[in-house]
Amino acid sequence: MKNVQHVLSIKKNLVSGSQLCRDGYKFVFEANKIILSKFETFIGKGYDCGGLFRLSVLDVCNKVVNHTIISNELNIWHSRFCHVNFGCLTRLANINLTPKFNLVKGSKCHVCVQSKQLHEPYKAAEARNLAPLELIHSDLCEMNGEVTKGGIRYFITFIDDCTRFCHVYLLKTKDKALHYFKTYKAEVENKLRGKLNA
Repeated sequence: MKNVQHVLSIKKNLVSGSQLCRDGYKFVFEANKIILSKFETFIGKGYDCGGLFRLSVLDVCNKVVNHTIISNELNIWHSRFCHVNFGCLTRLANINLTPKFNLVKGSKCHVCVQSKQLHEPYKAAEARNLAPLELIHSDLCEMNGEVTKGGIRYFITFIDDCTRFCHVYLLKTKDKALHYFKTYKAEVENKLRGKLNA
């Protein structure tokens, strides 16, 4: 959640349904029940409770929130400042830009340690001696559940393995994929004066 308001006297968290919709969440109402999802992933459900829906989200979300609450203040500020070193955090605390906290000598952040670990180099991929139009990669994707002003919900890509040149077409529905494949085929065969074997 972004730009939230904190009111000490309110003992429960209130969430705006319209704000969640703007952030890509989807609500399904069934009698006195509400189901919340995002990008086809179930987030939680709630039941009518005196004119408001009482929401129960996934255990995963609760564990993240609880972990943040239990975690000590040094780790929280270390994460907020994008894993800056502890010396910088101490200097920020000394000039009253962050709260004061106790720094245990030898403190280490597991994320920082993992990111600095060495690993075996990746093996170079075998070179493929292909001509243009010999191998085409394609993918049909949804736009993260969003719909453009023109009603576009999907896009399809065609990438030539040899040239790495990418064509992107916007689709309102998935059934237009064959039409755009034929359009792509005609376009590249004209430009490259070659033949696409489909």
